[in-house]
Amino acid sequence: MIKNYLSIALRNFRKQKTFTLLNVGGLAIALTAATLALAFIQHELSYDQWLTNKENIYRVYREWDPGRGTLYTPHVLSETLREEFPEIVSAVPVTEGNDLLVSTEEKPEDGIYVETMALADSTFLKVLPFPLKYGNPENALENNHSMLISESLAKQFYGDENPVGKVLRFNDQDDYLITGVMAKFPGNTHFDVDLVGRDTTYFYKSWTGNNPATYVSLHPKTDVAQLEKKITAAINPRLKKELENMGSVWEKFPEWKLQPVSDAHLNATAQLSGPFAIESGGIRRVYIIGIVGLLVLIVASINYMNLTTAQATRRAREVGVRKVNGASRQQLIFQFLSEAVLQCLVALPIAIFLAELALPAFEQITNRDLSLGLAELSFIIPLLLGLVLLLGVLSGSYPAFFLAAYRPTEVLKGKWLRRDKGKLLRQGMVVVQFTGAIVAAVVMTFIYRQVQYMQNQELGFQSEQVMVIKANAQDTYQKIQALRGRLLQNPQVKAITASVSMPGSGHPDNGLRIGGIEKSHSENIFFTDAYYTQALNLEVIEGRFLSPADTAPQSFVVNEAFVKEFDIENPVGHPMNFSWIKEAGQIVGVVKDFHYSGLGQRIKPLVFSGAIHKMRSGWVNHVAVRLSTSDLRSTIADVEKFWKQIEPAHPIRYSFLDDDFAQLYADQERLGQTILWATLLTLFVALLGLFGLAAYMAEQRTKEVGVRKVLGATVTQIVTLLSTDFLKVVLIAGLVAVPIAFWLAQQWLSDFAYRTPVSVLPFVLAIVGALVTAIVTVGSRAIRAAQANPAESLRSE
Repeated sequence: MIKNYLSIALRNFRKQKTFTLLNVGGLAIALTAATLALAFIQHELSYDQWLTNKENIYRVYREWDPGRGTLYTPHVLSETLREEFPEIVSAVPVTEGNDLLVSTEEKPEDGIYVETMALADSTFLKVLPFPLKYGNPENALENNHSMLISESLAKQFYGDENPVGKVLRFNDQDDYLITGVMAKFPGNTHFDVDLVGRDTTYFYKSWTGNNPATYVSLHPKTDVAQLEKKITAAINPRLKKELENMGSVWEKFPEWKLQPVSDAHLNATAQLSGPFAIESGGIRRVYIIGIVGLLVLIVASINYMNLTTAQATRRAREVGVRKVNGASRQQLIFQFLSEAVLQCLVALPIAIFLAELALPAFEQITNRDLSLGLAELSFIIPLLLGLVLLLGVLSGSYPAFFLAAYRPTEVLKGKWLRRDKGKLLRQGMVVVQFTGAIVAAVVMTFIYRQVQYMQNQELGFQSEQVMVIKANAQDTYQKIQALRGRLLQNPQVKAITASVSMPGSGHPDNGLRIGGIEKSHSENIFFTDAYYTQALNLEVIEGRFLSPADTAPQSFVVNEAFVKEFDIENPVGHPMNFSWIKEAGQIVGVVKDFHYSGLGQRIKPLVFSGAIHKMRSGWVNHVAVRLSTSDLRSTIADVEKFWKQIEPAHPIRYSFLDDDFAQLYADQERLGQTILWATLLTLFVALLGLFGLAAYMAEQRTKEVGVRKVLGATVTQIVTLLSTDFLKVVLIAGLVAVPIAFWLAQQWLSDFAYRTPVSVLPFVLAIVGALVTAIVTVGSRAIRAAQANPAESLRSE
């Protein structure tokens, strides 16, 4: 029986080569999209799943509002949790570091920059059980200035030698003893670091000092919700007491929450900022990629149903004869379902091959290092096989039941041959296909326009030709101030500034007491020198900017948003000081608002202070140099020579501020690229189906076309006749797509404080584009039918 079904299927495939190729091609493209989507989803969901005891590992965060929190916690929190909460086995504070110059004791001149590291205490491996290739996990971080390094970094420095007992130097000033080598992780992790060190000098015994993340290991079957309430009840009073001792009052205190480590990468619990937080996107990107794959699969499935039901009359006599000879309805349904599954199975290896070819481009779009190796395929292929069976059954179900329902008497009398059964349903499914394509095209257009809007918007500061150098040493600020005159002797150098923060980068907040306001407020603050406005061309609209003498924490410059937020009528001279310092201070100037955090959020209150020595022991993160546009290459060379005097042990690393700022929109650009490819794939697969339906229609109307040509109809008239029905369907799809696309565009744009307006043009262009591609697709087949010899057409039956 099975052999008979297979032979019938193969015979039909050979007889209908064009339709078979269209079906297999559309299914192959859909399964390619599904393969890539599954590879991405598997990669994203695999983070931290390999950790032993993962179900009991959590990280602490503070939730200020539902869905928004921070991972920054006090250093003393972990010790308190270990000592006072029996539900907690252990807890560890982990401070994140990055861009550190690391060198060996043997070759200090051959240092390399390590992108990420962590500083913790001796309990680190008790909470996060990373496997060690060398070293004893019981005492690896027992002593201060001890260090675990990754297997890849150990190989880079020491080859195959066991490096335990060796010394690494950081930033040419701190030495750490290697006490362990972390084995290559068997899977992905959000905690992707090359170095884990212990240095207690970074730990502050304060409830208001918020620098590390805190990870905890719980006893099995702990009631997490109840534990969260206990932590909140125990910690907030201590925080409140310390703030009161500082003369500071908070209007609102946070809820202390626990997030499973398995959710850390995707941030499924809350959008969190702080150490080891994810880049923007997270779970939303998984949903988007999954929806794209599903959309293309649905379109391909609709194609199959459309093309199969359109050809129903060709199989009508076959069904009638088989029923007369005793075939049951169940046997016929199984026959047609097996043909659908068989075509999906043929498409599967083609899809895997295409996915391998498309993988590099897909990696660029998703910003992920993906693979379709044996390990990945062993996970993906069983899912694809299940998907193939499901797709085959779903796409073949309607045609199977449709064809199996034929009545032998009507079929053999030719009545079914004169009917156009299922035409309305086929048109409805084409509407669904093109609706999806047009919606995707409109949303993609608005994403592109929003990114262009943000990139071209006036930012309120000069970002072009501003060279931003990463600072590494504690004395960089002092050296810049002492030696700045040497660099400014170059007429191509217009200004130089040293700062903790630059537009587009992170910035701390600090507690402030503002004159006339009872409670203190925590506001964004830029610790910088007196030359910040010169380097970035900020406009001072009242008073003055900081002067070189404003190093004590009593002089502040604020932005317009700050003045508006606190309703300060005469800001210059208005009293203000840090909540943790009793010295009286005042506002000395106001700068015009500028977009220091990008256009994704409104301009918030901002404060400038020259008290860098009060921030992070005098460290600065950035040195910005404003250059002339002429002779840029030689000017950069002079800056590089100057930098050797500032940080002789650190090779210069620089970028340009406009490029750095553009990176704020990289995630939106990648989202736009994802939806662009979704649009193209959806449209292409839909057009394959449309081409097949047009070919079927032209074949069905061969005799009519011949008669019309004999009676004098022109090629144009015949093409118009054959195309009109399809164009009406696409136009209906456009009308259905408009409200859906409008709602989605509005929802996406609502995430941005400054956004491009929603105009009619993208909707018109998407609909016109769909109509044009449909005209080309259907018209090419209609022209061929219209140009056929009438004599051959009239003999077609």
